[in-house]
Amino acid sequence: MKRTSLILASVLLLIAASAPAAAAEDAAAVLAGVDERTGGTLAPKDMQSNMVMTITQGSSVKVREIRAWTRNNAGKNDDRLMKFVSPADVRDVGFLVLSDDSMYIYLPEFHRTRRIASSNRKDSFMSSDFSYDDLGTGEYARSYEPALQEENAGAWVLDLKRKAGSDKLYSRIVMTVDKRMHMPVKTEMYDEAGRLWKSAEQAYASIDGYWVMTAVKMTDHKKGSSTTLEFKDMKVDKGVGADLFTERSLVRKIQG
Repeated sequence: MKRTSLILASVLLLIAASAPAAAAEDAAAVLAGVDERTGGTLAPKDMQSNMVMTITQGSSVKVREIRAWTRNNAGKNDDRLMKFVSPADVRDVGFLVLSDDSMYIYLPEFHRTRRIASSNRKDSFMSSDFSYDDLGTGEYARSYEPALQEENAGAWVLDLKRKAGSDKLYSRIVMTVDKRMHMPVKTEMYDEAGRLWKSAEQAYASIDGYWVMTAVKMTDHKKGSSTTLEFKDMKVDKGVGADLFTERSLVRKIQG
């Protein structure tokens, strides 16, 4: 009887010891899948789209039109270029992202290109609820350690804790990943004090075999404002070249 109790206790200890490791392994696999589909080998090689940015602050609503291009460099940072089309006061403003540490904004009013310093990555992008850091291209797994918070029939919920030494803006991210698409459909971002700062809701469509984001709504809970980005006329794998993602393209005027 005593031996049976010892064996049972050993089995229970083994189960308890192995469960967290298995959960951690599952969480890492889920996050790796997200990274692969958003900017890795399972993502489009390149994308082009027309974007509509709608900024809502109380009764104030601002609408801006943007043209955007992305080039996927699997295993490395993506290249991203955004050019504002309208309204007139922001036309030809350009934003170029080569990595989290190489972001540039062109302001035609001053005929000036400015590199975004790491200390300014938390700043608002063009008065929206997206920061420069939100528009970075690095993989989540590089900067965050995942844990599986919850799993249900349709989704995994990951709790991402910022790794030591990372300079990412958010100390913690809670990400809901849809199982069918293996893409994040809701993301909650927390500040240094552990308070909810922003949340994003993402929508997707299947285009040429890829799940591609068609809309994202970013809400800033501290400011009580939100910004929606809608992606229209999307094209994938059209052979967008590396020469587009240069400072020369950044300052070029929009045609049409």
